[in-house]
Amino acid sequence: MKTAIYQYWDGPVRESVHACVKNIKAYADKIGADYLFEDNPRFITTEMKMNLANYTPHYGSFKVIFNSNWDKYDKILFLDTDVFAVDNLKENIFDFFTGEIGICTEPFQPKQRQITLGQITSKQDEKFADFVKKKYNTDLPRTSEGLVKVYNTGMILYSKEGRLKAQKEFDNFEKFVQDIKNHGLIPFYGSDQGYLHAMMFAKKFNVQEMDNNWNSYIHGTKDKYQPKRRIVDHRTSETKFVHCQFPGADNLNEEQLLKIVNLPREQWGYDI
Repeated sequence: MKTAIYQYWDGPVRESVHACVKNIKAYADKIGADYLFEDNPRFITTEMKMNLANYTPHYGSFKVIFNSNWDKYDKILFLDTDVFAVDNLKENIFDFFTGEIGICTEPFQPKQRQITLGQITSKQDEKFADFVKKKYNTDLPRTSEGLVKVYNTGMILYSKEGRLKAQKEFDNFEKFVQDIKNHGLIPFYGSDQGYLHAMMFAKKFNVQEMDNNWNSYIHGTKDKYQPKRRIVDHRTSETKFVHCQFPGADNLNEEQLLKIVNLPREQWGYDI
């Protein structure tokens, strides 16, 4: 079985990106996967000839679907450049993936969006679900509480079969972004995350919800009960990948980021 991991960055490449690339390349070498990082590939503008406004760089994650250089692989992992493997990670993520698309949920978000002070709310999630239902006659998955599930596109797995199906059935990027706008949704739902959320269920993919320890995220949040921004840490004793989504993470150096990824918060040595 031939496997690969892909990362890229469009824009000025920060030290945090280089730290992540070093970390994930070492993991790829350990599990015998090919690895590629691209510095400013600008896939959407150069190969797809599209302009998706602020989300143009984000849609570059779909290069592994539409670029034929990836056809030789049986399984591909895309990772954002703020997702790190923990020290001494031995498990091969590809051994756990059997679907067409593999992705993790954000289990904290559905409830939090009921009380958030931000723009991305449960009300907007319901409006997005209404859009998917009306356009594709598809109901989006929900939590046990009946809330729309949230999926994080910082870590995505594709099988060869999943890639080939996506090439044929995924909607045009520009058309999707325009449809989101026409439905009165905020631009966030026209991002790569909203796009994949809609496509993988509307087009009836075999979606495998991966164990959330493959995308344990550390992020900032605030709500009507705690209006001061705070850091929420979703790591567990079984965490494998850590997604550093908190404000200011892009400005940290390698040493700081690896402490956050691998050590208890009280040992980080500073307050993020």
